[in-house]
Amino acid sequence: MDSYSLIYFEKPKGVISNWEYFWYQIPYGAPGILTFVVGLFLSYFAFQKFRKSKEDNRYFHLNLTISFISFGCVGLVLTTRAWIQDVETLVLWNDLLYFLVAPLAPTAFYLAYHMTGKQSKLLLYYSYVCWFASFVLYLGVILGKGFETTVFEFPFGKYPRGSAFVRPWGILAPLGYFLLILPSFIKHYQYIRKHYHLTLFHGVNLLFLLTTLNAPSILGFKVYPGGFFLFIPMLLVAYGVFRSDFFDVNELLFQKNGMFYFLFALLSFVLIFISFGVSFGLSPNAYESAKWYPWGIPPVISVFGAVFLSIIVAGANPSARINQLCAFALILTGFYVIQSVPLKLNISYVVQLRISQMTFVAFAFAPSIMVRLVFEAIGQKSPVWLQGIDFLCITAAILAPSPYLFVGYFDYPWSRVHHGGPAELLVGANGAIALVLVLFTFIRNKGYINFASKWIIGSFLLSALLLLAALLPSHGIPIYPIADFQFIPAFLLGYAVLRHGALSLEGRTIQLSQRLANLGLITMAIAAILYFPLIREQYGVGESAFHLTMIVLPLVLFNYLVVYIMSRPLAEELDISYFLLDLEKQKADEEREKALIAQDKAEEAREESEKLLLNILPYKVAQELKTKGSVNPVRFENATVLFTDFKGFTKVAEGMDEQSLIEELDACFTQFDEIILRNNLEKLKTIGDSYMCAGGLPVENRTSAIDACLAALEIQSFMNQLKEIKSALNLPFWELRLGIHTGPVVAGVVGRFKFAYDIWGDTVNTASRMESGGETGKINVSKDTYELVKYFFETEYRGKIHGKNKGDLDMYFVHRLRPRYSQDPDGKAPNQYFREVYARISRGANIRWKKES
Repeated sequence: MDSYSLIYFEKPKGVISNWEYFWYQIPYGAPGILTFVVGLFLSYFAFQKFRKSKEDNRYFHLNLTISFISFGCVGLVLTTRAWIQDVETLVLWNDLLYFLVAPLAPTAFYLAYHMTGKQSKLLLYYSYVCWFASFVLYLGVILGKGFETTVFEFPFGKYPRGSAFVRPWGILAPLGYFLLILPSFIKHYQYIRKHYHLTLFHGVNLLFLLTTLNAPSILGFKVYPGGFFLFIPMLLVAYGVFRSDFFDVNELLFQKNGMFYFLFALLSFVLIFISFGVSFGLSPNAYESAKWYPWGIPPVISVFGAVFLSIIVAGANPSARINQLCAFALILTGFYVIQSVPLKLNISYVVQLRISQMTFVAFAFAPSIMVRLVFEAIGQKSPVWLQGIDFLCITAAILAPSPYLFVGYFDYPWSRVHHGGPAELLVGANGAIALVLVLFTFIRNKGYINFASKWIIGSFLLSALLLLAALLPSHGIPIYPIADFQFIPAFLLGYAVLRHGALSLEGRTIQLSQRLANLGLITMAIAAILYFPLIREQYGVGESAFHLTMIVLPLVLFNYLVVYIMSRPLAEELDISYFLLDLEKQKADEEREKALIAQDKAEEAREESEKLLLNILPYKVAQELKTKGSVNPVRFENATVLFTDFKGFTKVAEGMDEQSLIEELDACFTQFDEIILRNNLEKLKTIGDSYMCAGGLPVENRTSAIDACLAALEIQSFMNQLKEIKSALNLPFWELRLGIHTGPVVAGVVGRFKFAYDIWGDTVNTASRMESGGETGKINVSKDTYELVKYFFETEYRGKIHGKNKGDLDMYFVHRLRPRYSQDPDGKAPNQYFREVYARISRGANIRWKKES
């Protein structure tokens, strides 16, 4: 086997071009970009909170919005100092960006003033002083005297000195923090702890401390500025402010499609960067003595194939967690393979190195995302050991821009390959650990994993093996990196997830998106055809085709991406418009039908009498009575009976007049009627303050126990809300006991002049015992009902009760829907997945339940 010598990476001495300087300095400025992005992201949510907040909090959220923007721009300013070599250009950008940085001090002091309960007036007055200093800074920038061209030069960048217009602003913020904010926070610590989450307290303090750590570099000391890492305290502040509102991570990422938009924003930047980078950054020399053919073809297919699949999978159902995790995994796979393409070209090694480092920052999280995807696919909660994988991922991502990722390269016949350092070995070891643990989980649960989930796990295992094989050439073993063929597991993964989850897009949405995407595709194809002869003069035929592919394909994918983002809301609005038109048409038909009915009084009278009959009897029973003149008793083997009873009804009723009592009781029972109607139950009768209904009759079904539990959750929720309202008004209130039992009953119609549909049997007695043996505000069910609903609802065994002629009966409390079936945090309303399983049970399917994790 041939051996290849290791070539170490060294920075050249002497003067280098601005372009080379940028590539050498990328790791130093990268944290500032992250701070800037986090600042923009959080300012958007703070602004949304500002729009919805009450008058007392509007100034707080407005200052929070401006503060996030300002602190984010601090990161951008520091990045310009790391990346820009030309001093005049650097000073210009610092002058411009300080227009956005200047509000940092006054808004931060106002936030601190608000956190102390507006008790420290000095903080408010000091914020006014900082605003004055900010306007002085603005004046200096406008006059062109903001920053001087004299700079301090460090390995991590060039730092211009601030003029007399800027220095007061730079001194006031740290001075005010130590003299005013810190003492005020200590004095009012108990108030802050009582009214705010401690992460907000720590975040504000850390914001000032890290900003203060910019001072040594500005004063000429070789200390890396703490402002690069302001994204950490900004996230703490955001969590402290938003944690009890809409800033729930699961809701933000999935229900509000936050992950969908974040992934596509990230993809948009990467695709545009690739297209413009190839167009303006690659010269014909890049293809001379290079290995772009045929070695560059597999990674190009892998990159763009993974990105295309991520767009399709994520766009298919943005709110589905499994779709978003799959899209994320595909993107991270694409990120890894991106770095393989430049290694096939004849370009500066520093460019190849920096691209690889940037991609590894994202790719380091691949084990964490893939493991989550696997456990989501098999319907289990994330295991505890995943926290260890997460920690290793974060560590690897932090080390990726450092010299510890790669220490040089080998020059193989197919391409250059980076020589892996400790950070690359950490990524590989983390992936291997995740591979082994997922394989162990698969073997332990393979009997309960469906076909599509096995495909997902298989694609993960194949991808991990290909990636681990890439460690061999990175440590001197001359084997072609088969990780370039990641498009194979990527296509398997995309197919498996699309097979696993439902496509939520309506037909009109798909049609509109596809037509818009095709229009953009045709436009770019024409542009590519026109552009091809121009580059053909500089490149050979193969090089021209490869070059054009690298320019056009990212734009094609960007076109699809934008279409999915922009057309989806538009298409949904169109669907709503069509739906409203259908409703209007239905209303017109109803009006026409009413007019016809009005012309035929006899028909109207007949329909009214039939309607009255249906109010007394179920439809099927009423039809039988009309047809035969009588109703035969019917036995139902699996009916579910629900009883309710008000605790303390007599005591509360004694303090009410007759009219109020009847109105109150009627209001409650009317609400109960609407709830059971929505949940496919039949009202049977009321006896005083007791209410009785049943499911699974007069038409048998397989969901009566589930229907009764859903109705019970709604009834108890309604009674709890009523209790809160009554308590707030200091009015007496009723509390409800509710019992449910499932079993055989006989149903029929009794009476000749006043019909009544009723049921008989021991099941009725047992349901009544469940109610009387329950607790107020709780749903008490029998063991028979529990066995039918336990996979859908969170339950609690609560003991036994003696049943006449039945011995001791087991009882259970039903608390809420399980989280995987619920669309709300309280577990009251079922989600789409619940409805899909429910529909399958209704149609007669036998569900094979997975073991609970």
